[in-house]
Amino acid sequence: MILMLAIGLATGCVYALIAVGYSLEYRTTGVVNFSEGNYVMVGGFSTYWFVANTNLPYPLAIAAGVAVAALCGVVLWTFVVRPLWRRRSPTYVVLLGTIVFGAILSILALLLLGSMPQTLPPWIPGFSLSLGDSRIDGQYIVVIVTTLILMVAIAATLKFTSLGRAMRACAASRDTSELLGISPERMGLISFASTAGLGGLAGAMITPAQFTSSDVGLSFGVFGFVAAVLGGFGTMQGALVGGVLLGLTNAFVARYISSNYQTVIAFSLLLVLLAVRPQGITGKQWEEAEG
Repeated sequence: MILMLAIGLATGCVYALIAVGYSLEYRTTGVVNFSEGNYVMVGGFSTYWFVANTNLPYPLAIAAGVAVAALCGVVLWTFVVRPLWRRRSPTYVVLLGTIVFGAILSILALLLLGSMPQTLPPWIPGFSLSLGDSRIDGQYIVVIVTTLILMVAIAATLKFTSLGRAMRACAASRDTSELLGISPERMGLISFASTAGLGGLAGAMITPAQFTSSDVGLSFGVFGFVAAVLGGFGTMQGALVGGVLLGLTNAFVARYISSNYQTVIAFSLLLVLLAVRPQGITGKQWEEAEG
């Protein structure tokens, strides 16, 4: 039971970080980026490549993997989203662009690194936690603690810094922010790069406890989006609550029912909640949550 809780919480934290990416990009640019889950794959796979093929110390290999993921976000914004954004293209066209970009990342990972699942060394060698008869892999603890720190740091950045205020201004009105001297395109670039890096870090964190492969991005992206909607799309609290709820649900379904039913039950949970509370669990707007 305790081990299932740890696995569910850690996996839920990854979903929460992806959910934050969805929410932050949407509130800053109005774009729902369905490449978010693939950044987790890119971060994990890139870190694995640097560990296996270079002499970089492990912390630098992790940083390099996160940087590759952030670069993917920059490429997506610069060459796909921004040109469509400038033309004020229909939402479904921009959405399709992000889906295709994510598919390209998955195919490139398959071609360059193969189809075999890969894992990474733990961030803290030999670290584990014993609770009763259960021994919890220390990497799960690392994921949970790091995610909480990141959530606090992101919330503080949005609330107390000029960058955060500028991003929130773009969220409120793209045209008004331009009149105030704030560049929506610059804020879009920052949001796409930072959320991609956040997803890459999530991938580098969870891969030592589980594994990564070229096709994990789709499931992470779907569950991250479900988590964002479950918790309340556009809120930090919603991302964390939705991610943890979904992670725990998936962990216990896999343990006591079957992993084949994880997606079915996750979507069923989403449909039930939307019918009862369509605004999600927290039901707050981004500005209210952060201001």
